[in-house]
Amino acid sequence: MNILTEFKSLIPKISGNTISLQLDNSIHHPIIEHIKKYPRLEWQDVYKFVLQGSCGWTHLLSNKNQESVVQYLNDELSMASKPLPDERLFEILNNETFLCRISLRVWKNENLGKLHDLWNLMMKAEKSTPKTTKIFKKNWRELIDLSDKCYIMTSKRDEYLVQQWMKVVLELTEKIEKSSELPLLHHSETYRTTYFPSYRLINKDDLLEYMEKSSSPNKEMEK
Repeated sequence: MNILTEFKSLIPKISGNTISLQLDNSIHHPIIEHIKKYPRLEWQDVYKFVLQGSCGWTHLLSNKNQESVVQYLNDELSMASKPLPDERLFEILNNETFLCRISLRVWKNENLGKLHDLWNLMMKAEKSTPKTTKIFKKNWRELIDLSDKCYIMTSKRDEYLVQQWMKVVLELTEKIEKSSELPLLHHSETYRTTYFPSYRLINKDDLLEYMEKSSSPNKEMEK
């Protein structure tokens, strides 16, 4: 069994496994904060979080033409509902790449810009994101370390299985250099039906710069 096949075979086995935290106020890590915010997430959601934070959304452009990606974004923005309680504009994914998830619901509800404004932010993030698996590998080792130190835990019954999966993912990064070649995973069904994810990936600094320019006096005069 090759490593990619083993990776895929383990996904259904880890599906539904619970994740818990040993809270320590001295530990500040995006993964920890994410699990705090979405306590019903599963391991595949953690993988998606690390992948998006370190590798961005390159896969989307590699699998579809740009026009269809823009059209899908337009459709999702059009259907976006009001923000969920306590939903914020963005959630930081990675402190090295500064990639974050921007909420389409908040973007639309607060009337922060046109479709092309959001698309431009997405493209800027795509161009500035490293195209290798180097950062993913580093972040995945951090995840393993957090697990080994019991800051992130799973049930005793599933502990060996999850450890095996983490090891397989790390081995995968040893064989794959291009980030776009890492396998994609969807959000778990539990995550989708509990948290209703509706977001895109952009760079936090790009977003803050855009918002500052949008609210400048000159911008208001142009309107």
